[in-house]
Amino acid sequence: MAPHLPGTGSDWLAFGILRRPHGTKGEIFLLPYNGCGTRLKHSALPTRVRLADATSGRDVDVAGYRPVSAGYLVRFEGIAERESVAALVGQELYFPRASFAPLAAAEFYVEDIVGYEVFRPDGQKLGRVSGTFWNGAQDVMTIAGEDGVERLLPVVEEYVRSLDHEHRSLVVDPHD
Repeated sequence: MAPHLPGTGSDWLAFGILRRPHGTKGEIFLLPYNGCGTRLKHSALPTRVRLADATSGRDVDVAGYRPVSAGYLVRFEGIAERESVAALVGQELYFPRASFAPLAAAEFYVEDIVGYEVFRPDGQKLGRVSGTFWNGAQDVMTIAGEDGVERLLPVVEEYVRSLDHEHRSLVVDPHD
């Protein structure tokens, strides 16, 4: 998911990005990072979320939403003018971490691996996860290498072989 932004942190999890205004009634298209994006469907309205970009973050209430192809059209309390909605384009929408169900043993939030040490299956250290981002299809981790080289690896089962939360490390197969 997204790198740390002002106004976000461990208590908030990135859900998606606001893309474009829709119509004249204050709606904006929300593209969830997770293709199914079910968190919004299970929220009572109004629900408190955080909007953040590279320079600021603020809390707002989702006043309404409706599913559309590949995402949602959302409305926020107090943001109804098209110009005000257009100013939100590019901001990320975050939900409180506490609003999500507990994770299963093998699950993790991608943003939580930032800072983890990364090793090959043979034990050779590749570096440390310096950030993550969504490329439109999957999450990708940026690994700052011990050799000064930056590597990008998808955060998918084919590449991530194991994860150790206690030791803040993961084993990857970079396919090189």
